[in-house]
Amino acid sequence: MTGWFFQNLAWATLLMLVVLAVRRPFAAAFGAGPAYALWLLPALRLVMPPLQLPAFASTPQTLLLWVEETAAPLPSDAATAQWLPVLLALWAVGTGAFLIWQWLAYRRFLTALTLSSRSLGAHHGIPLIESAAVQGPLALGLLDRRIVVPADFTQRYSDAEQSLALDHECIHHRRGDIWWNHAGLLILALNWFNPIAWAAFRAFRTDQELACDAAVTAAASPEARHDYARALIKSASAHGLIAACPLNHANQLKRRLKMMKGHKNSRLRMLGGAAAVALLAGAGLTLGAPSLAHPHPEGEKAQKSERIIIRTHKSGAEGAGGHGDHATHIRRIHGDGEHVIPDCEGGQRTNVDEGSDGERTRIVLCSRGDATPAQRLEHLQRARERLANDSDLSAEQRTRVSAALDREIARLRSQ
Repeated sequence: MTGWFFQNLAWATLLMLVVLAVRRPFAAAFGAGPAYALWLLPALRLVMPPLQLPAFASTPQTLLLWVEETAAPLPSDAATAQWLPVLLALWAVGTGAFLIWQWLAYRRFLTALTLSSRSLGAHHGIPLIESAAVQGPLALGLLDRRIVVPADFTQRYSDAEQSLALDHECIHHRRGDIWWNHAGLLILALNWFNPIAWAAFRAFRTDQELACDAAVTAAASPEARHDYARALIKSASAHGLIAACPLNHANQLKRRLKMMKGHKNSRLRMLGGAAAVALLAGAGLTLGAPSLAHPHPEGEKAQKSERIIIRTHKSGAEGAGGHGDHATHIRRIHGDGEHVIPDCEGGQRTNVDEGSDGERTRIVLCSRGDATPAQRLEHLQRARERLANDSDLSAEQRTRVSAALDREIARLRSQ
């Protein structure tokens, strides 16, 4: 489960990079709304379960068993295993600290809001609150939806500017953008160590505001667009609360004004954008699928095979450094293919070390591909039978390997 989650984090980061690269030309071609929708791709990829694609594109069912004999201690994975819990704990502490920091900032804001708030009625059914705690209009609240405006809102903004600014915040509520901000906040917390995720979150918020600007001005007259541009300029200030949707991002003001001037809304453009998003989603969300990681040549059928490989290390003369040289002999008992020691990437791996430090045997059982537990059990039983009658192995080797196979067979039967 942990491996799947962190693998998804890596693939989601790759999709963040893709969206960061294409978002601006995508917005120019299809509009701000479809460009904003692109941010669904890394979010969905992060929570997707492992993909299982059809058998014709899958990895063959393969059982790999190899044995390492050595007169010196085998390399140990203890150092890696020792650091893994520490790294996981550090990641969890960072995630928790980030979320607590954001929650405390949100609570401080709500306290300041309560101390200086005054009701101004409602706008399109959403309660309107005036407060000195904000510098520009913002949409707030997941369930208790509100629009908060600065204390001088009615004096600083004309009637037309007020209406358009409030329409902007109503669109945020109608589209559920505050919910998406909280989802983005959680993804950012999980990626607190990742600078790509921070850049992606800033770009996501910018694209969210651009999409909202496009919705407000889609059918607006030139005069209304000028009023809306003046409202943006009057609201410009530093970044606001992450958990809200403020109107006042000053660092992207020039781009927002330029987008409103050249924005063209058409059904054909929106349909083209939806099709492009769907195409990118189909490609991006299959990244990392096990069946795509090791594709077969065209026309090759999935096949079952068992491979048993013996790797023997023999101690040689010790050099000046005090370390013995080791000659490695590889012998394939069964199975087709090259004389190579396989890996177990993407498979189920079981390591068994037996013997003393002076003479140890490591037995590695690996099941790769689409084999079910029942098929893996069948593979292991066949391998057990072959090894029991193998005259090239010593009696001690056969005993050790057979014992390891018997334990794995018993485990699979108990599932």
